[in-house]
Amino acid sequence: MNKFLGALGLSILFACNQAPQTDSKQLYSKAMEIKDYQTAITAAQVILQADSNQTLYLDTLPELYIAVRNFESANYYNELALRRHPDDEKYLQVKALLAQQGGRIEEEMDVYNKLYAKTQKLGYLYQIAAYQFGTEQFELSEKTVKDLESKMVNSMDSVDFMISETQKQKIPIRAAVYNLKAYMVAQKRDLPGAKKYFEMALKEYNKNLKSSEADL
Repeated sequence: MNKFLGALGLSILFACNQAPQTDSKQLYSKAMEIKDYQTAITAAQVILQADSNQTLYLDTLPELYIAVRNFESANYYNELALRRHPDDEKYLQVKALLAQQGGRIEEEMDVYNKLYAKTQKLGYLYQIAAYQFGTEQFELSEKTVKDLESKMVNSMDSVDFMISETQKQKIPIRAAVYNLKAYMVAQKRDLPGAKKYFEMALKEYNKNLKSSEADL
């Protein structure tokens, strides 16, 4: 089925002047439904060739290109999206992800600082703390983690961990912070302390998992 849709998508691209837009939109919807992202890109491009004002499709291209690991095109279309929506959280998240993928760590942190200042979401502050620890700014990371601990008591925030280019796993902020603290303590060679924080992180993660299962 995926190969058939891919071939059909290419044929539509080459015959875009003859193909009705409704057919391309149907192809796009079907491709998105079965997660055939390359065909979805092809269909979106056909739609945009016919009508460049179809921003509904244009604005999906950054994440679609990430899904097929075409990061250069993802960056191009994400920058276009940010020109129209300069403060949009989704496109700023994509910008951070692309900066990380390209090894542009300072740019990534600039984006996370902007996101935290804009939203006050602790997940972004956690990303800053993790960067500080990873770059051996230990005193600064400890200060940021202390700030996190003071704010996370009743927080329902979570941290997005990318498990693939298209899949995120949400981790409760408390679990993420305790996990980071475990590494920080282990770096000081306090293994019992590291074990304690790893167990706290696991407890918070399992508590959230049970809560999510109860909601189903």
